[in-house]
Amino acid sequence: ITNIDDLKLYFKELTKQKLISLDLETDSVSPMQTTLVGMSFSTAKDEGAYIPIQYGDKSKNNFGKDDLKKVLELAKPILENPEIKKTGQNIKFDALVMKNHGVNVEGIEFDTMLAAHLIKPEGRSYKMDNLSLEYLNYHREPIEELIGKGKNQITMSDVELEKASFYAAEDADIVLQLTKIFQEKLDEVKLTKFYNTVEIPLIPVLVSMEYDGVYVDKKQLLDKSVEFGKKLDGLSADILKHAGTEFNINSTQQLANILFDNLGLPQIKKRSTAEDVLERLREEHPLPGLILKYRKLNKLKNTYLDSIPQHIHPVTKRIHSSFSQTVAATGRLSSSNPNFQNIPIRTEEGREIRKAFVAQEKNNIIFSADYSQIELRVMAHLSGDKGLQTAFANGEDIHARTASDIYGVPIDDVLPEMRRVAKIVNFGIMYGAGPFRMSQELGIPRAESQLIIDRYFERFAGIRDYIDATITKAESDQYVETMLGRRRPVWNINSSNHMHREAAKRMAINMPIQGTAAEMIKLAMIHIHKLMKNEKMKSKLVLQIHDELLFEVP
Repeated sequence: ITNIDDLKLYFKELTKQKLISLDLETDSVSPMQTTLVGMSFSTAKDEGAYIPIQYGDKSKNNFGKDDLKKVLELAKPILENPEIKKTGQNIKFDALVMKNHGVNVEGIEFDTMLAAHLIKPEGRSYKMDNLSLEYLNYHREPIEELIGKGKNQITMSDVELEKASFYAAEDADIVLQLTKIFQEKLDEVKLTKFYNTVEIPLIPVLVSMEYDGVYVDKKQLLDKSVEFGKKLDGLSADILKHAGTEFNINSTQQLANILFDNLGLPQIKKRSTAEDVLERLREEHPLPGLILKYRKLNKLKNTYLDSIPQHIHPVTKRIHSSFSQTVAATGRLSSSNPNFQNIPIRTEEGREIRKAFVAQEKNNIIFSADYSQIELRVMAHLSGDKGLQTAFANGEDIHARTASDIYGVPIDDVLPEMRRVAKIVNFGIMYGAGPFRMSQELGIPRAESQLIIDRYFERFAGIRDYIDATITKAESDQYVETMLGRRRPVWNINSSNHMHREAAKRMAINMPIQGTAAEMIKLAMIHIHKLMKNEKMKSKLVLQIHDELLFEVP
C-alpha cells in the first residue's frame, strides 16, 4: 500500500474485523531503540498487506509530509481498540515497539510463539521459519536472504520495496494460519484456559515492565568494579603464592597441572577443576578455596558490574531488560540483555550489586516483595504432607523444623550446622536428589546421606508418597503438569539407560513444583498490574526476579 487513499480504505476494512494478525518490520531487534520500517496485517488465509514507511528504493513520501506520523495516526485507533483482537509472533516485541512510538496495543488475543512453546515446551526453536515448516509444511524464505549476514548485513529499511512487501505480508499471513492451527492444538491438550488466563494476560504486564525499565546507579557499579578489581588482584597474588609458580588462573588446563601434578591433590573426576571438585579439594589445600573465591568475584565483576552499565538506554537512562515466556520449559520467566535473574542475592557480593538498583526520581523508593520459601510451600500443598503444612501454618523456621525432625532434637537445640544440612536436604528432595547426590552436596558418606533421607521420609511420609505417585503417573502419562495444567514431557522416564531415567525422574519431581511457583508469581503480576492501572497509581513494576517483584514507588 503506497498511497493515502488505499491506506485509509484498508484501515477502514480492518475496523470491521474480529481478529487481525500484526507484524512489524524494524531496523533492529532492540524494541526500545528501533525504528519502525513498516507494518503488515492479514485478515484471511493467503492474504496480507504491507504498509511501508522506509525502504531502499524510496524516492518520495507516500502518505503526506511524514509517512511515519501519518501511518501511526491512522493505525492508532485500530491498535488501541480492545474489540479488534490481535495475534502475532512474539507480539510482545511489536507491542513494545508501538508503545515506544506512542501507541498502546490493546486486545492481544494470541501469540503463536507462546502457543508453540506451551504445546511443545522441549522445542528447539520457535522461530517463524521453523513453525511454518513444521505446521504448515511451507518453507519460508529466511530473513538472511533479504538482509544478508555478518559484516555485509543491511537492515529492513534498506531492502527494496517489492522484496520487503512480499516478505512482510507473508509473515502476517503465516501468523494468521498458525493461529488457527495452534488454537485447535491448545484445545487438544486442554491448555486453552491456562493460555488465556496466565500467558496471554501476562504480555501487557511484561510490555509495561520492559518499557518502564529499571534504574541503576552507574557510579555505584563502576566504584564496585574498581573495588572488586583490587580484591581480585589480592586473590591472584595469594593464588600464585600457594601455587608456587606463575600460571594463567583462568586456564583450567594449567590449573589442573598445578593441582594434580605439582601439588599432588587427588583426582576426583579425572582432571576436572569444576566447582564441585574444588569444593571437595578445599579440605586438602588452601588453593582450591582461593580459586573458588576468585572465580565467583571474577564472574560478578565481568557479568554484572562491567556489563550492566553498557545496557543503559541513552535517552531514558534506564535498563530495559527483555523477559521471555518461551525459554524455560517449567514456565519460569527468563531475562536477557542483561540477564537480571542470575544475580546471586544470597551472597554479600551479590547484595552489593543489588544496592545499585535505586529509584530514578528523587522522592521515589524501590520496594521489594517476595514469596517466602515458595517452592517448599508448593511442595507442602501438592504433597498434602501434614507435618510440612503444620510447620508452615505455625510460622516455624522450616529448615530448623526439618533439622529437629531428622536429628531428633528439640527445635531450640538445633545447631547452625544441623540447619545447614536440613536446608540442603529440603531443597535436594524437592529437586529429586538421591543418596549419591546428597552425599556429594553434604560432603558425607553415601550410607550416612541415605540414613538422613530415610529419616526425612519417615517424618514427612506425605512427601515420599507424593514423589512415588508423581513418578508412577509420569511413567504412564509420559508427562508431568503443574497445578494449573502446564505440561512438560518426560520422554526418558522409562529409558533403559539408568542416567537418562534418573534425570527424567528428577525433572518429573521438580517441574510441577517449580512450574506452579512460576504460575503464582505470574498471576500476582497480572493482578497487581491491573490494580495499579485501575487505580491510576504512579507506582511501577520494574523487575521480576523469580520469586521477587521490584517496584519503584513514590
